[in-house]
Amino acid sequence: MWSSLRECSLFAFFLACATDPTASRDPAALDRADTAAADADTSDSSSGRDSDAPRHHPEGFDSSSVHGIEAKLQTQDCRSCHGADLDGGTADVSCDSCHPDGWRTDCTFCHGGGDNGTGAPPEGIDDADDDAAFGAHTSHVTEGIHAAFDCGQCHVRPADALATGHLFVGDSTPGVAEVEFSGGYSPDASWSGGGCSSVYCHGNGNGSTGDVKLGDDVQCGTCHAVEASWWTGGWLLLGGEHIKHLWAGYLCADCHADTVSSGDTIFDAAKHVNGQLDVALPAGMAWDGSSCSGTCHGETHSGRGW
Repeated sequence: MWSSLRECSLFAFFLACATDPTASRDPAALDRADTAAADADTSDSSSGRDSDAPRHHPEGFDSSSVHGIEAKLQTQDCRSCHGADLDGGTADVSCDSCHPDGWRTDCTFCHGGGDNGTGAPPEGIDDADDDAAFGAHTSHVTEGIHAAFDCGQCHVRPADALATGHLFVGDSTPGVAEVEFSGGYSPDASWSGGGCSSVYCHGNGNGSTGDVKLGDDVQCGTCHAVEASWWTGGWLLLGGEHIKHLWAGYLCADCHADTVSSGDTIFDAAKHVNGQLDVALPAGMAWDGSSCSGTCHGETHSGRGW
């Protein structure tokens, strides 16, 4: 048996507390455990706790690979013993006592984060990494040809772990990462499990017109026309006076100089796929949001509508 009540209490503390292994090695977490055990050593039977009483969880449940999965898939509702806010409840053990500060708002603590610090896959909520959709996340949440997208473009971003609809509270689809476009650039878009439809971010620049499938090789001309796509009919899909200017030999950089270079290289990601029309005309021309004024390509424009 145990050599002391202190040793028994320390073991029971760790067994009862659902903790991440890395957190349990944190000195602060160990100090809290040691303090709890020391308090138990100096207490008497008035505490009402029986050191020989059976535990609710089996041995090894404190491993994140066990209790973490059961929580995320909601196999068990931690609130029933640890309280509505996981601050102790009838078990008198708060999840905060073992997990590090800030875990409730740290997306990478429970899932994701293998490629970046956003909490996006390649690791799913079940700790698997084989979902075909995971590969697309990193290119969306890190800066490339556009600024890094927030998770809210495609999902409802929770304020913390226990936000309604996220974990336990109002979540009718446990273990499922629901796709929800209403808070982003494409509120009418849809996700089929293999791709997106009616999205702005993969559209031709005239609204939510894009369709994309997992595994597609996405290039500039995949979404909207480029200078070399006249022969495919791509110019016809551009709005306003684009086709007239392209036929005359003008380049994208002539009117979008703050966004793209003459070599069709995006050099300001914040001004590409950002839900806005970023127009930067040549010297002598002005753009008011809907029309041009000034002299360009040998013509005088006076509030000429686009």
